[in-house]
Amino acid sequence: MNASPSNENLTALVWKLAIGSTLSWELAKILGSHHPYLAPLSAILCLQSTINQTLALSAKRLIGTVIGIMLTILIAANLRVTGWNLGLLILIGGFITKYLKSDKITIHQVALTILFVFVFEQQTKHYAMDRMRDTVIGLAAGVIIQILWFRFILPLKKRAI
Repeated sequence: MNASPSNENLTALVWKLAIGSTLSWELAKILGSHHPYLAPLSAILCLQSTINQTLALSAKRLIGTVIGIMLTILIAANLRVTGWNLGLLILIGGFITKYLKSDKITIHQVALTILFVFVFEQQTKHYAMDRMRDTVIGLAAGVIIQILWFRFILPLKKRAI
C-alpha cells in the first residue's frame, strides 16, 4: 500500500524538525549559549512546507526578535518585572512594529521576545545575547535543511518512484 502524500509530507516534517532541532541545539552549545533550547525553537517555528514560506517566516521572526531585544534592552533595564511594565513594553513594541508596516506574525514575535527578554535578562544577564544568537542559528538550520531537502532528498525520492 502506498503512503498518501499527506503522510509523506508529515514524515518529511518529522525528519526536518528532528534534524533541525539536533543541529541547532548542538551548534548553539558549541557557540556558548546558556539557553541552547532557543535555537531549536526557532528551527521548529520557521520550518514550513516550502523554502519560500520558510524564508519568509524566518525573516519575520528575525525582525521581530531584533525589535523586541532592542526595545527591551533600551527601555526595560531599569524597570521592575511586573505585568504593567510588560504590557507597556509590548504596547510600545507592537506600535513600533505596526508603524514599520510589519504583519501580525512579526508583531507576535516582538511581543514574545519582549516577554522573554524582559523576564529572563534580569535573571541571567546573557539571555538577550543568547536569544539573538540562537534565533539566528535556528533559523539558519531550518533554512539550510529546507534547501537540502528540496534540492537533494526530494529529487531522489521522485527518481525512485
